[in-house]
Amino acid sequence: MVSVWVSVAMVAFIVTIGIGVDFAGHAGAAQHARAVADEAARAGGQHLTLDSGRARPDVHTAIAAANTYVAASPYTGTTAISGGDTITVSVTGSYDCQFLSIIGITTLRVTETGTATVKSVLGGTEQ
Repeated sequence: MVSVWVSVAMVAFIVTIGIGVDFAGHAGAAQHARAVADEAARAGGQHLTLDSGRARPDVHTAIAAANTYVAASPYTGTTAISGGDTITVSVTGSYDCQFLSIIGITTLRVTETGTATVKSVLGGTEQ
């Protein structure tokens, strides 16, 4: 009687620990994906052109730079420029579960977005 209870309790304990470990790992993977998306957007924001006296992202080189940054990471992603000065990078990947694979959950999806906005400043005043 006790061994049945111990067996059931042990399985429940392992699943509970697994949920904690894998969701913490997923949170870490999401943080890393967000950092990659943010840095890729910033990398794109370094490629500028002048438009009517204002610095704006050079659309083609900014997108290429952001996509190159993402390609060097374990994620896939897309880059878009909106409003003429905001670069948005969305990355997608997955976290491989360590414990939850015992109950059939092998991966958890990771999707994060980062943005960077190019600001023109002249004499301390935003243009």
